[in-house]
Amino acid sequence: MRLKRVLLNRHSLVYKLFFSFLGILLLFSVFNGVSVYFFNKSMQNEIIQYNRLMLKNTAERYETHFERIKTMLFDLYSNETVVAFNRQLLTKAEPDIDYWKASEVLKTVRAQAYNPMFYLNNLLVYYDSHSLIVEKEGSVSAPMLFERFYRSADYPLVYWKEQFARSGNYVLHPQSSFNVTTLNSSVDVGLIPFSFRMPGSNYQIVALLDARALQEAFYGPGDSREFMILREDASLLYRSSSAFGAGDIPSFGPEGAGYAKAGDTYFFAEKDPLTRLTYVTALPYANITAKVRNASLTLLLIFAVALLLGIAASLFFSRRIHRPVKQMLSSIVSRDPVRPKSAIREFDLIHQNLHELMQEKEAVQKELLGKKSLLTSFGYINKLKAITSNINDWQDIAEMDDPFRLVLAQLHFKEGTVPESHSRPDRIAYYIREYINVVMTEHLPHSHTFQIDTNQILTLVKGGDEPEKLGEALEKLKPILDRDKDYFLVTLAVGSVHQGSSQFNAAYRQAQEMAQQARPLDECQIIRSYRVSPPYAPTPAQEQELFRHIQAGNLAHCVSLTERIVEQMVKKDAGLAQYRQIAESILLRAARAVEPYGRAAAATVARPDSGADPRQASPATDASAHRPAETPPDGGAGERAAAAGKGEGSGGAGPAVSEAATTCGGDPGTPCEAACACGGACGPQEALSFQERHRRRLRTCYTPDQFRRFYAQMFKEAAGIIAAGKEERDSVIDFVMNELENKFADDISLDLLADRLNLSAAYLSVYIKEKTGANFSEQLNAIRIRRAKELLGGTGLSVQEISVKIGYRNVTFFNRMFKKMTGLPPGEYRKSQVIGGEFGGL
Repeated sequence: MRLKRVLLNRHSLVYKLFFSFLGILLLFSVFNGVSVYFFNKSMQNEIIQYNRLMLKNTAERYETHFERIKTMLFDLYSNETVVAFNRQLLTKAEPDIDYWKASEVLKTVRAQAYNPMFYLNNLLVYYDSHSLIVEKEGSVSAPMLFERFYRSADYPLVYWKEQFARSGNYVLHPQSSFNVTTLNSSVDVGLIPFSFRMPGSNYQIVALLDARALQEAFYGPGDSREFMILREDASLLYRSSSAFGAGDIPSFGPEGAGYAKAGDTYFFAEKDPLTRLTYVTALPYANITAKVRNASLTLLLIFAVALLLGIAASLFFSRRIHRPVKQMLSSIVSRDPVRPKSAIREFDLIHQNLHELMQEKEAVQKELLGKKSLLTSFGYINKLKAITSNINDWQDIAEMDDPFRLVLAQLHFKEGTVPESHSRPDRIAYYIREYINVVMTEHLPHSHTFQIDTNQILTLVKGGDEPEKLGEALEKLKPILDRDKDYFLVTLAVGSVHQGSSQFNAAYRQAQEMAQQARPLDECQIIRSYRVSPPYAPTPAQEQELFRHIQAGNLAHCVSLTERIVEQMVKKDAGLAQYRQIAESILLRAARAVEPYGRAAAATVARPDSGADPRQASPATDASAHRPAETPPDGGAGERAAAAGKGEGSGGAGPAVSEAATTCGGDPGTPCEAACACGGACGPQEALSFQERHRRRLRTCYTPDQFRRFYAQMFKEAAGIIAAGKEERDSVIDFVMNELENKFADDISLDLLADRLNLSAAYLSVYIKEKTGANFSEQLNAIRIRRAKELLGGTGLSVQEISVKIGYRNVTFFNRMFKKMTGLPPGEYRKSQVIGGEFGGL
């Protein structure tokens, strides 16, 4: 009664919901009814098209089979044993004929007759001169075969005698019933004879095709449709039953393909243009209507069930929606009852009570919307760069609704040119920021300059209509910053104008991307527009050729090939990032080539007394890096920055390195020799691997000439390592290193290798350490971690998957080993590759 009362209340929510659902169900019912009507119309056409397609496939299978039989008949007719036996029958008298030759013919016949692909009941070689037939069971006279073993009213012996006088080669004879008699049985079988004979020949080949087997194989077993094959003269070649004759088949047009209705039967036909055979199926119209009716009944049943379920679901969900709404209304009414004005009383109350709350929410949301994007972006930058800043410094920017643009100063410090003991990079970056802030505020008073990271300084310029003043400020910065280009380079990326602080994130990303477009120049660069660097990569042939020459220690070939690569990059106007990327790839290949020769050989070649001059071609020590540092002006950092901003520092050093002289060992004005020798890291070279030494040299390359010298020095050292290592290499070390390189992901162990070499594990361990400079575990871990770095930087595999892939079953051990050898956990290493790699974003 309660439900009935609720349903009869036209202004209640449950009433509106329930009858809305019923309206949707009514529309659905009308749609379903129309769909069933058109489905019945189209289903009949679909059945017709389906039968035509099935008949076409059947016709193609029959034609393919008949061509296969033709080939078999011709091959058997031309068989040497068949021809030889025929020659005996024609040329020799009866007593001289060697009938044992017939056994060879019998073997050939049996090989084809029992082939299941041909669906043969029997295969006959009929020799006319002696009325002799060789079939799968043996040899027999023609009268006995056709009058006793294969009797047919349509194909008596005289019929086959007449075939020797025909003019055609291949003849496909109509199906007939043969009484096949054997020693144990006598059955009637429907066979389709297929004969072949060359004009004037003494013998013919007759294949007796099993008609029922052909139909089951090509048309389908148990098919209720009538199937017929008509010859070109419209006579029946085969029919599956006697229900229809040739006269019952209607005309299908000149091409003999299509379908037609005759009486209560649909006839479908497919005519082959080569054999001129017509394949026909007969399907009673009642079958089609029965299928349509069954489908319609099924759809109606589904519709009825769906309708009942829909009504039940409508009632259920209407009540479920109504109950919580009613509970919510009771709480609202108790606070501030309002007379309903809407047709639905409950929604009137909800609207009346929530209207003020929505207005307050919109006001608060509008106030916070402009701040949210910037605060989110700044939080993202802090997390990305792992820096600490006072969020209050950004208050003015967070409330800014004016247009603005960002100027990003990307700093690239040249390692080894400024000793760490004199001035750290973060200290130099601080002076550069102060200098940029002074110059920018002088020309653009409303600009703000922030230090995002050690190598990133960001200037926010308010307003977008002062490009001339911004250009003047940048042109004033460039010559001053270029004075210290021996120690660091600066790329100034000028972003486009953005509207409001909500676009700060997009503006910062744009400036970062533009900073990546730096050219290979040893000077400060100002990038005002986005440039897509042309794609360039060495060809696979160049990479393979280079790797071969590195492994062989061919210094001249390696240098020549990299010279060509650099020249091609110069012609394509490639960016500095591309130079670094390709150089890193070549360095990795060189490191792989020298790694098997051990640390001892590398240290020997790297030592100054080994005959190699590490500074001879080091790109870290360009000619400009060896000139004496200019004397910095006196005064504090703030005074120097102010003086530079006013144009008073044109005769002194730059704004940063003026704070610290680049000296080494107390010799003013002389760059650190150890830094030049080891690529930027003062200290023993033996402490650094080949790859790390040259990676540090690579960080100081900024021009094509410096990259050329870098390649020359790297290949020279690699050739020396390989040459020195080859003198000490032996078969044991070759075997061990080869096994480690190829099976590092397996459960490889020192004991296993010792067993294979017939050595003790203790002796082999000492031997590896002596010859390579590292023990077995260090070699294995180095190879695995190298492969892990490649997978972390070049794939999307998880750390767990990479750990298993390189041979560490315990991911915790992998994380500990990776951090020990690289200084970073795997996740942090991958992040460093994503946001700029190991070259500060270059």
